[in-house]
Amino acid sequence: MIFGAAGLLLHNRQESEQAASISARILPEISAYVEAARETATLPPLMTDPAAQPRQMTVASIDGHDYIGVLSIPAIGYESQVLAEWSYPLLELGACRFHGSVYSDDLVLCAHNYQQLFRRVTQLQPGDEVLFTDMDGLTWTYEVADLETLQPDMVEEMNDSGYDFTFFTCTYGGQSRLTLRCVRN
Repeated sequence: MIFGAAGLLLHNRQESEQAASISARILPEISAYVEAARETATLPPLMTDPAAQPRQMTVASIDGHDYIGVLSIPAIGYESQVLAEWSYPLLELGACRFHGSVYSDDLVLCAHNYQQLFRRVTQLQPGDEVLFTDMDGLTWTYEVADLETLQPDMVEEMNDSGYDFTFFTCTYGGQSRLTLRCVRN
């Protein structure tokens, strides 16, 4: 058992280091793309017709993968590129969109619990700032409203929460999802 635990620890550490290496390589490319887009960015018109379809988020293909932006949580020093879709293999490359959009105020992002992300997210307090910069260079500012723990099968509660922005990661052992709920400023 001790050798099995040591092997698992080593595997998890290698996976975390590989993810950090990928992020260190791709995040500057995405940031450069975002900065170039920021020069021409304009805020989208407000939706006055509730029945109208919200604007689609811009997706940019960089290094063979599709991205929608960059997530930054300054209070815990977290920054990650955000992929346009989620899958288990894509989670190894960064945070992923699980559901929604900034334009419909229901964006849900998820990330692996690399580099003790779970522990850092639990340090957040109501009022802490969360930033999402989309591929058009627009920065969406959110404020932490709540932290809650959900079971993995609570998809409807994750997606239809009534919050403008949600970010979740697995708890240790992967049994539950630590869920950060935010409102837009």
